[in-house]
Amino acid sequence: MIRRLLKKGPAVLLLVLSGWACSRAKTPAPALVAHPGGNGLWFAEGIPAREDPAALEEELSRAGFAWVILPGAGIERAGGGWVVVKRDPPGRPLSHLPVCLVVEGGEEVAAALASPDAGVRRDLEDAVALAMQTALAQQSRFGPVAGIHLDLPFTAAAASHYGDLLRSLRPRLPPKAFLSASLKFDPPPGDREKLESVASAADGLVAMVFGEEGHASPASTDLLRRSWWVGYSPNAEGRWSGAGGGGSLPESFLARLSDDPAFEFRHDMDVEEKDGLGYVFRARRALTRDGRKFSAGDQIVFRQPSVADMIRRFGSELAGWRFARGRVIRMAGKSESERIFTLAALNEILVGNSLSPDLRVSIERGAGSVAVSAQNLSPLPSILSQTTNWVEVDLERPGVRDVRPGGFDRYEVFAAGGKPTSLGRAQRVRFYETLVGPFKRIEPAVIVTLRPPPDGCCRFRIDLIAAAGPEVATDWRSGSR
Repeated sequence: MIRRLLKKGPAVLLLVLSGWACSRAKTPAPALVAHPGGNGLWFAEGIPAREDPAALEEELSRAGFAWVILPGAGIERAGGGWVVVKRDPPGRPLSHLPVCLVVEGGEEVAAALASPDAGVRRDLEDAVALAMQTALAQQSRFGPVAGIHLDLPFTAAAASHYGDLLRSLRPRLPPKAFLSASLKFDPPPGDREKLESVASAADGLVAMVFGEEGHASPASTDLLRRSWWVGYSPNAEGRWSGAGGGGSLPESFLARLSDDPAFEFRHDMDVEEKDGLGYVFRARRALTRDGRKFSAGDQIVFRQPSVADMIRRFGSELAGWRFARGRVIRMAGKSESERIFTLAALNEILVGNSLSPDLRVSIERGAGSVAVSAQNLSPLPSILSQTTNWVEVDLERPGVRDVRPGGFDRYEVFAAGGKPTSLGRAQRVRFYETLVGPFKRIEPAVIVTLRPPPDGCCRFRIDLIAAAGPEVATDWRSGSR
């Protein structure tokens, strides 16, 4: 087992060994700040080291966030035992907003909680306690810490065991530490009272109602008569399957796939008829992307929660609940560059600004060509679509020799009346972009014409659908220069 753990690094091995030796030993109680209240922002993968904490806190405060949730430690199974893995703190600690540190675990935790063997559950308790101590030991590097948030999976059948676990962990925390837990499901009516064991042992619950794991019920949660937060997770998650490998893929990979001609793309209507948006990508050939080797035929399925639905639910899911204390929004990705729906976009929505991308189009007329480029000046993205996001250019008269799509994904040509036609008879060229991402710059496409473009050429129009819901459809505009 020691050799296997060495592959994870000496820090992890040290934690495991110390856990075996003194997992029940009490550490000096660090001073913690008051319990959090109001809206919280959960950075699921932490804050990049280069992030300016002061600017981040100002941005979060402006959008109405009052506390932050950051990953502190995780527990995993390895070699027949539990391993505690430290999470990286920010490059500099936060100064003002209270922080809760997350202890997280996978499906192995759910299996241990459901075990009838008290020894198995006791080992899990020791592992979680060590993870909490590990996170709190570096609290000064995170900022003003209020306590621990447990993001551990459990079932309704194992809820009483989970409640027992929480009660056993409480004495191992510093005095007055805040202890909260994730709730990701709505139990059947006959099992709802089982959650009372969890609620009574925690100071608060984050009930995930929106996103990939968002199946909790506001009504059922409020009946527990405990402080709780409405939880949202708006980021997309992917599943890869096939001969080339498999596993989960982050939202950043979806953005890359949208521009990759090596993958066939279609909408997953089974998902879209139920909840959110679904996309299916299939590798056309063997290839490597971001260190992952895909075989021809490998399939990637992404589910993207509907941001428009989330915005609509913002207005109703807090209303009328006696014990609801605010929202918690969970953002995936280590940085903004790894997200399609970004923190900047969320803040734009929360402060009441525009819900739509701001796509600016530039037309440059040459002696025998027209160049078309575009840039989104907003953090708001479009939806992913091969048919609804486009810029159309009118050349004033027919006669196209060639079209080079540049940074756009594809193009179609039309006659003056809008009917599809051949290049030589085309007067309009429509450029499609599957995803207009936040602040995305689309490199110039070039339309090569049979004759020099006339003076005054060329007008254009835009049509796209914002991820937040509105359709952006402009009239014809003059764009030549």
